[in-house]
Amino acid sequence: MNNTVFLGIGLGLGAAFFQSMSYVCIRLFNKRHNDNIIALLALSHILMGLASVPLAVFLWPESMPPLTQYGLSLLGAAGFYLLGQFFLFAAIIHSEPSRVAPMLGLKVFILAMISVVFLDAQFNASKWVAVAMTTTAVLLLSGSGKRLEGRFILLGLAACVSYCLSDLSIKVLVQHFEFMGTLRGAVMAAALSYTFCGVFGIAAIVLNSKHATRDTWLYAVPFSVSWFVAMLCLFSCFASISVVFGNILQSSRGILSIVLGFVIAHIGFEALEPKPSMQTIIRRMVAAILMTTAVALFLI
Repeated sequence: MNNTVFLGIGLGLGAAFFQSMSYVCIRLFNKRHNDNIIALLALSHILMGLASVPLAVFLWPESMPPLTQYGLSLLGAAGFYLLGQFFLFAAIIHSEPSRVAPMLGLKVFILAMISVVFLDAQFNASKWVAVAMTTTAVLLLSGSGKRLEGRFILLGLAACVSYCLSDLSIKVLVQHFEFMGTLRGAVMAAALSYTFCGVFGIAAIVLNSKHATRDTWLYAVPFSVSWFVAMLCLFSCFASISVVFGNILQSSRGILSIVLGFVIAHIGFEALEPKPSMQTIIRRMVAAILMTTAVALFLI
């Protein structure tokens, strides 16, 4: 593997870690503010938008491509992402973060299915084995802790589909800025995307300003920071390696979230993450490992 691949792997794992942290931050906000996902969506994206504007200005190239050239991919990257965020936040209301993250491992399977249906990709035997392993992992996850509600499963799947469409758009978007260099172009693409998302956040708050209190702003900061760092890593990862490979690395967030959940529960924060039994921990770990292995098999 060359240096670019090694860099992509590191960035993908970094994205997985900070995403796992962000799921805990979502739970923290929801517990404090009665599951007010609209407030967190709006405020966090305003904060990330405020960070993105000076970043975009600093990186702005002399020969900036016209908006007509990259506008559609920018709209897809940001729009489908926001839709996925809404579904994800709603799913976390109905379950612990350590159960949501492994569920998002299905994203790679869905991404592969989109490739088969729309991009004429073909399945080999190992891919069908991966399908079976993914299904087994979800069944194990459903038996981990309290029974998963049907709406949680539907919300998780909706989030996966939305994120897949966003990821495909991100890959196209970063290609428009490859002339700036791999990392610089990827960060520029991320800054433009989150500037767009910040406009959405401002519009949402203008329509319902009661959500913008000192306390909601304060509790939106941890999620904003962890998620924005994760996205800078993710955009750069996709610029360095393929979207599918990047999602394989992201699937490690399932294991990371389970470890974080275990630590959080055992240091006294059971309101955020109920303390699981040893049997439940083993089932969740097996599910996460199966999901990660299945994702890897999908590329064989």
